Amino acid sequence: MSTVTFENIFHGDGPDIGKLRFNAAGFGWKTYTSEDTPTTYNGHDVRHATWLRVARNFQLRLAMRQAEKPRITFDGFKRDDHDKVKRTLDEYFNIKMETRDTSLKGWNWGKAQVQGNDITFQIQGKTTFEIPLSTVGNSNIAGKNEVALEFNPPPPFPHDPKDLSKRVPDELVEMRFYIPGKSMKSKGSDAGSDGEETDLDEDGNEVSAADAFHNMIKEKADIGAVVGDSIVVFEDILVLTPRGRFSLEFYPDSLRLLGKSTDYRVPFTSIHRIFLLPKLDDLHVQLVLGLDPPIRQGATRYPFLVAQWPKDEEVDAELNLSDEELAKYPDLQRKYEAPTFQVISRVLKALTGKKVTPPGTFRTAQGLNGLKANVKAVQGELYFLEKGLIFIAKQPILIDFSKTESISFSRVGGGIASAKTFDMRVVSKTEVADHVFTAISKEEVQPISAFLKQKNIKLLNEMEETVMDIDEPLSDEDEEMESIASEDEDSGKKGKKNDKGKKAKPAVQDDDDESDDEDFQSESSDGGSPSESDSDDEDSGMASDASDPMMEELQRKQAKRAKKESGNSSDAEKPKAKKAKKGD
Repeated sequence: MSTVTFENIFHGDGPDIGKLRFNAAGFGWKTYTSEDTPTTYNGHDVRHATWLRVARNFQLRLAMRQAEKPRITFDGFKRDDHDKVKRTLDEYFNIKMETRDTSLKGWNWGKAQVQGNDITFQIQGKTTFEIPLSTVGNSNIAGKNEVALEFNPPPPFPHDPKDLSKRVPDELVEMRFYIPGKSMKSKGSDAGSDGEETDLDEDGNEVSAADAFHNMIKEKADIGAVVGDSIVVFEDILVLTPRGRFSLEFYPDSLRLLGKSTDYRVPFTSIHRIFLLPKLDDLHVQLVLGLDPPIRQGATRYPFLVAQWPKDEEVDAELNLSDEELAKYPDLQRKYEAPTFQVISRVLKALTGKKVTPPGTFRTAQGLNGLKANVKAVQGELYFLEKGLIFIAKQPILIDFSKTESISFSRVGGGIASAKTFDMRVVSKTEVADHVFTAISKEEVQPISAFLKQKNIKLLNEMEETVMDIDEPLSDEDEEMESIASEDEDSGKKGKKNDKGKKAKPAVQDDDDESDDEDFQSESSDGGSPSESDSDDEDSGMASDASDPMMEELQRKQAKRAKKESGNSSDAEKPKAKKAKKGD
């Protein structure tokens, strides 16, 4: 039997290159690097063939008759292979190959529609790109006329299906379509196609083109686990992050959050942590799911999903599972009649295989499982778990003790409010930025310290030094003391000047002549005393320049003027002082 072989061909979206071989019975592909059996197909199952230009040269697209494998693609053909491929399909399978032109204009406006199992975007009747509906994970109305499509992450490479790090490094995660206007259709045509009538909903209201496109995607794409029946559904659940009321639909491999205008699909493989924590009001219970990759809404990422129920709310639930399916989950039971948070957490634990983390042994000074704290301007609840911390707010924060360098207590700021609270800084080993939790009650220092010491966490307590700075505010007194000190310093300087004036006649006191002592005392008590003149000099800024001849001349003139004004009594006293100096 003759065969036709094509080298260096890719199969599907895989990265491996191999050999494609045709014969009259069918065709098969085998990679160069693997010794496994080649992937084979029956030639009679081919319904249609298309040749088109793609990123990896040219592609042969084969539409198959099997529902489980509706389309098969082979990339890597050269332009010269076109005639050979066309002749081979016609000869072996009696299939006429169609050549499809691709638009390369690069415009971002055109026509988007659903064709078969693909979303096609066409410009002037030529296809620009196609998106398989099976890759669409979610569809949302992002704006008045915008439809946002989120895509499922591709699976790991076939040679290592469990290694998530082997995924394609660059992935398309979201695409938005702006679709203005109203949905128009004629009778019997699909919504969104050209027609003469305006499309109306069940209430008789006009349907926008964006809503019609969104509804079509939801119906035909594999959003959530739409294909198949759900295991159990919980209606009207309050979800705090992302905020809204949703129906929780559980499927064998995913969780679906169906809201009024949003529809999230959460694969169980993306749930890596589950926490069940009581709120501080002792009336509600919170269920926190850590997600990787996070769910997205526009540009906002939600790495955590937080739901809340009243503690005393109960639910009756029955699982839609056969006996054989129920036997696969030993922790599940067919009927539940218990508080809602217990039922949902048990179902999640059984379906995901993940442990549900309860609150730790930590207790606050009031005996609660957590305490109130702030991160910047956001108030939330901080819980100390056995292996880390979790701060629940609009965007929760999870901190692992194994990745924590140290935790320090401090009080910054001032005033009465800061005297009653303190700040806790968590220094991470891996992250550049620290996490700072503020406005924690001061009475929680001892319980937190005791708990962290049990976990062998490096603890730095800066409270004592800060408490002294805050509890004894001395700002006003400090200013007063500084002013007093400055006055003392000034008086000390003046005292030194007076001492200099007194020390000018120490020899008089050494002499036994008492009259000379009286004369010295009378001189110091006189209105024109040396101390007064010195102070005047100091006030005028001249005291430091006494050795300057010009200053000495100025001082002599001032002294003569003082003599004339003082009269005869002062003239009679000054010779005595001269005599005392002479006798000295």
